[in-house]
Amino acid sequence: MKNRDYPLYHYLPKLENIRQMLEQKAVTVPDEIAFRYMVKHKTLVEKTYRDFYQEVRWLGSYLLKRGVRGRKIALMGENSYQWLLAYFAIVTSGNVAVLLAKEQTAAEVGILLAQSEADVIVTSAACRSVAETGKKKLGRVRLMCLDAMDEWMEKGRRFYERGRRPYDRLETDADALATIFFTSGTSGMSKAVMLSQRNMASDINFAVQNFCPTEGSVMAVLPFHHAFGLVTAVMMPFHYQRPLFINSSLADFMKEIPIAKPGTLFLVPLFVETFSKTIWRTARKQGQEKTLRRGMALSNALLKVGIDQRRKLFQSVLSKFGGNLEYIICGGAALDARYVKEFRSLGVEILNGYGITECSPVLSVNRNHYHRDGSVGQVLPGVSIRIANVDEHGIGEIQVRGDNVMMGYYHDEASTEEAFEDGWYRTGDLGYLDEDGFLFITGRKKNLIILANGENVSPEELEQLILRIPEVAEVVAYEEDKAITAEIFPDETELSEAEARKAIEEGVKQLNSELPNFKKIHKIKFRTSEFEKTATRKIKRYQVHQNK
Repeated sequence: MKNRDYPLYHYLPKLENIRQMLEQKAVTVPDEIAFRYMVKHKTLVEKTYRDFYQEVRWLGSYLLKRGVRGRKIALMGENSYQWLLAYFAIVTSGNVAVLLAKEQTAAEVGILLAQSEADVIVTSAACRSVAETGKKKLGRVRLMCLDAMDEWMEKGRRFYERGRRPYDRLETDADALATIFFTSGTSGMSKAVMLSQRNMASDINFAVQNFCPTEGSVMAVLPFHHAFGLVTAVMMPFHYQRPLFINSSLADFMKEIPIAKPGTLFLVPLFVETFSKTIWRTARKQGQEKTLRRGMALSNALLKVGIDQRRKLFQSVLSKFGGNLEYIICGGAALDARYVKEFRSLGVEILNGYGITECSPVLSVNRNHYHRDGSVGQVLPGVSIRIANVDEHGIGEIQVRGDNVMMGYYHDEASTEEAFEDGWYRTGDLGYLDEDGFLFITGRKKNLIILANGENVSPEELEQLILRIPEVAEVVAYEEDKAITAEIFPDETELSEAEARKAIEEGVKQLNSELPNFKKIHKIKFRTSEFEKTATRKIKRYQVHQNK
């Protein structure tokens, strides 16, 4: 199909709340596979939509039997089927899920528990010690371990089968607080974002009209405690009725992808960049770099005349990703359009999207057969976007309205009020809409480098250009002593440290020759360790500035 506009997808029922989604699948496709995962790296377990809803119902019954209703329950642990069971049981039984990252320290856990007023924390065995320490100063907080989930479900099952069914009788308030997500903290203190079931269900309804995954499975890789990892990469595939393979850990990703054989992946840019570097590094080691480049040139030439031979030409490359991969939905940060073109040549379409936790989270995404390289796609139906305070280049702040926009920040009226302007949510991101409704992001308002001559420079734009230098792994651009500075962590190569640094300096020199004077990079600082990142692999920019 040619890259042009076509009707939205309208084959899925509209959701009013998250519980309705679980019930619908359990009734309409009860025996189809909902989840797949490995146990102890050996045994593949499969759960149907009926299995999942039944277990959520039993666990919800157990919570209600114990009088746990209207409570804020923190959930902390690695991605797992048990984590998902706990989450859905919490939010569909009239409670609020407070989602914590498994990497958080005990001090951070204590702060976030106090901030959210959670009085129960459900944790995996691996996180139990940190959770115990984190809650010590908050004596009221009760700790429960996911390891006991089978026991909870069994008690809930017996309670349910004796005819005591408070879970079934519970009426869902779609507009009540359901989940507290903490913002990733790339620029400082995390905020507690309040989302209702209607917020999340609305975003699912909107997004599934823009994109439809290929037949086959989806692999869940991103952390579930983030909106992108949970709402977009778990709930949406669930609603699509695509089996979801739960990746055991990032360390097991490449081992498990041949088992999962995903048709679609939801990823952040760092994964795509790493995939690309691995492909080219492998080709160089095998003496196949020129062959790969010729194959990509041939692939592109054939595509122009309507012939698609990519899956044959690049079978050995695609087999590393399970052999079925067709789409990567990429979000969470900027991705250089060159990766989109590169993977398209290989037979994988990368569809960039844009979202923000406060908007549940997706606002736009490129479509299966209608996409624009460099953009983050077309705005979702049901989402209103305006570009406010436009400058002479047509760029302004992206502001949003819609049922997907958050209820506010928990117990933080000042930040909530500051986040809105005339009823529009202020994303803090800068961008513009083209004549066809494709959204382009140019950077973050707070990250702008404002020079003495009044020129504004987007550090994200410079970072994308610097990352094209093969020897660069990570970079953050900022102003220091009135000079644009690039702080760089070199990539692993066959070069010595001195040779890699010289190659980077030459690359920046070449880049400067192509940039206007006000955008030129005046200083390079080299790092010997990676930048500190959030759980979604975004660099914590505020820490870079603190350490200058």
